[in-house]
Amino acid sequence: MKRIVCIAAMLFLIVNVSRVHAENSVPVYYQIARTRKDFFPSSFYFEKNVLYRRKSSIITDKVDLNGKEKERDLMGETIGLYVHIPFCQKHCHYCDFLKFVDMDDKINDYVAYLLKEMALYQNEKYHLDSIYFGGGTPSYIDPSLVTEIMDGIRKNFCVEEDCEISIEMNPESVTAEKIQTYLENGFNRFTMGVQSFNDEVLKMMGRLHNRQTVLDKVALCRAMGIKNLGIDLMFANPKQSMEVLLEDIEQAMALDINHISYYSLMIKEGTPFERWVQTQQIQVVDDDDEREMYHTIQKTLKAYGFDQYEISNFSKNQSMSLHNSKYWTLQNYIGIGMGASSNMDLVRFTNTSRFDKYFEMIDQGEVPVQYTEKMSFEDREKEYIMLNLRLLRGFDIQEINQKFKIDFMTKYKAAIDKHLQAGVIEIEGNIVRFTDFGLDVGNQFYLDIL
Repeated sequence: MKRIVCIAAMLFLIVNVSRVHAENSVPVYYQIARTRKDFFPSSFYFEKNVLYRRKSSIITDKVDLNGKEKERDLMGETIGLYVHIPFCQKHCHYCDFLKFVDMDDKINDYVAYLLKEMALYQNEKYHLDSIYFGGGTPSYIDPSLVTEIMDGIRKNFCVEEDCEISIEMNPESVTAEKIQTYLENGFNRFTMGVQSFNDEVLKMMGRLHNRQTVLDKVALCRAMGIKNLGIDLMFANPKQSMEVLLEDIEQAMALDINHISYYSLMIKEGTPFERWVQTQQIQVVDDDDEREMYHTIQKTLKAYGFDQYEISNFSKNQSMSLHNSKYWTLQNYIGIGMGASSNMDLVRFTNTSRFDKYFEMIDQGEVPVQYTEKMSFEDREKEYIMLNLRLLRGFDIQEINQKFKIDFMTKYKAAIDKHLQAGVIEIEGNIVRFTDFGLDVGNQFYLDIL
């Protein structure tokens, strides 16, 4: 049963990982269990069944690599940091991220506890090469609170000089004062949640902005000196015909931006969209039309100089997201805030999503972890293959052989031969990647390697 759950979880991750950056890009597909001692590296300890982080200045972690225990000094390890800001002005009709509306009275206390949670990591001397503010709507909160959070990060972590510092923004909450504060605090990557330029589509989605607001706020960002600016768009929305999609793309190409994340709408449980689909108030775009839209996006963005580097992500001038690449390549990162997830070697853990538990656990000196998962080395290997194949560059056979002590071509020979013949994957030198066809039908390859 455990194996079946893990397989289903991996497939869920492949479909969803690029859509969940606002919840730290790791969906909660853990085996649901309270914290267990054997789930955690030696940088944690238990006392009366409560999980704590060690306060020593030297922290080691033992990881079983192919049957051999290797001890690794984590002092000064370089990782990513995700900060979850779960407050919004309004619920969007498609969104199931952890978020709260009409709870502004909680914001100041929440930020105070973010700082306390950071302090639990202070003695581990982590270096940060990426920081990502997601939500929720990070641009919704007062800019002075963003300064407090960044001051806390710099106090408790070593922020690298060239650290990528990203923030998600909604057009309606962007102001000159906020932009100035972000720039003063070292933010150098900005993403605006646009979703569409069609006002009818935006209204259906429950968005607060309109087309003109986006144009005005993008112009403001550029006028104030923002150099690395991207937008999020969605396709296969209700009310979005191919004609509307082409208009969205045309408008996006007219903007002065250098990154686009373009996501296919997914109907999420518990959202108004799910209810409206069930009651036939809206219809889901059929699979053939959805794929035609995706291929149109790929072709058109390429013609305008955007390089596709991941299934849903396109960049100009090498403006790929360093932080999000950590999720696709299984690098270590810590998530702070309610509902934030972390990945440290073979261990994943996610924080509680309740205010009372989050405050209570931190007050008691506990890491506010609710769910945990310790992956086997075998499962991590398969996840590495699946996530890296989201990247158009694929992965290096020699690298995976060295990392996991395997012979990839021998171990997965049956699946490789089958999908080479079917035109799903291709191998060029030592690089394995999906073909264009494989980007559409890759789930079968994943099933065959599990």
